[in-house]
Amino acid sequence: MSNEIKNEKPSGPATFAGLGLGEEALAAVRRIGFEEPTEIQEKFIPAALTGRACIGRARTGTGKTAAFFLPILHRFHKGEKLRVLVLAPTRELARQIADESRKMTGKGPPRTIAVYGGTRINPQIEHLKQNPEIVVGTPGRLIDHGRRGTLNFRDFTIVVLDEVDRMFDMGFRRDISGILRQCRNCRQIMFLSATLPPDIMRLAERFLKDPLRISAVEEDRPSVETLEQSYFAISPRRKFALLDRLLKREKPELALIFTRTKRGAERVGRRLREKNYNSMFIHGDLPQGRRDRAVASFREGKIKLLVATDVMGRGIDVPGISHIINYDIPENSDDYLHRVGRSARMDAKGKAITFVTPEQGDELTAIEMLCNLELREDRIPDFNPGLED
Repeated sequence: MSNEIKNEKPSGPATFAGLGLGEEALAAVRRIGFEEPTEIQEKFIPAALTGRACIGRARTGTGKTAAFFLPILHRFHKGEKLRVLVLAPTRELARQIADESRKMTGKGPPRTIAVYGGTRINPQIEHLKQNPEIVVGTPGRLIDHGRRGTLNFRDFTIVVLDEVDRMFDMGFRRDISGILRQCRNCRQIMFLSATLPPDIMRLAERFLKDPLRISAVEEDRPSVETLEQSYFAISPRRKFALLDRLLKREKPELALIFTRTKRGAERVGRRLREKNYNSMFIHGDLPQGRRDRAVASFREGKIKLLVATDVMGRGIDVPGISHIINYDIPENSDDYLHRVGRSARMDAKGKAITFVTPEQGDELTAIEMLCNLELREDRIPDFNPGLED
């Protein structure tokens, strides 16, 4: 796997027109309001247009969906017979990818359908009977359709795996391998991920033939220029009191608050409601309709605070998130990158604030080493963090 596209940024500002896209794809760019390509788009689009297998690495929030979808749209309108399968780790991300593809295509083909669990399967079956050109889905529901005979993996000519690392984290490794084995007529496979640990690269070696590797600049660390990162030293019993004071001080436009557990998300979310904060919580055990309403309310600005677990947070792509608050520091430092990548998108300003209890020094050190940055310690005057109790 030596075909790596280096991290050297071309001189001068890049344009979508200069990446080899045809008029239909450029119309899609105008339709969604993009002006200049991001780093991953600038590098991945020309690679994907070659038709070769591609492995793209870029941090969350840098426009990976357009990076793989615009080349597909270009090739479709050039007359290629395409059937595209996109795998995503969560229902929320599957819906988001499908929504973005529909925005890019407008009213015309190619047509997109999203299939995922937690909702009725019969409407999905009816949509699949219409043979949409693009199917976006979660691994479990896709396998369910395959077993029912409502989806034939041999029909797909392009397969895209988005957020591959998260799918591995969620235990979908065997499902992904099973799906790829059945995609026997596939001509191009694309992996996109924020991180590329050895187990993902082993999967790539198994299924991707002579892939191009595309890496965006500084993709493995948050942007120091646009994301202000800090932490609070706090005792566990004083964390919610700190959150209350912090929200009053910061007055965030939109804040995503992360907890490690589903019960933690519920507990923090309910206490925020009791304090009359405009907030909701979301985790994987909630009914799909309730999860959809929470994300939609957050995206539309009807609520200002959304409490989420890591799995749910991965599917939340909302512009304008001003604050990421790690109420619980992540156990895995890579998850820190995924969390804080929800803010400071497309060079916007943002803040990432992490609560660290006395026994969590190792987790903080791991984050700082990964980001190559010493997080600033923050304090609120007259607030007792309870560290001397």
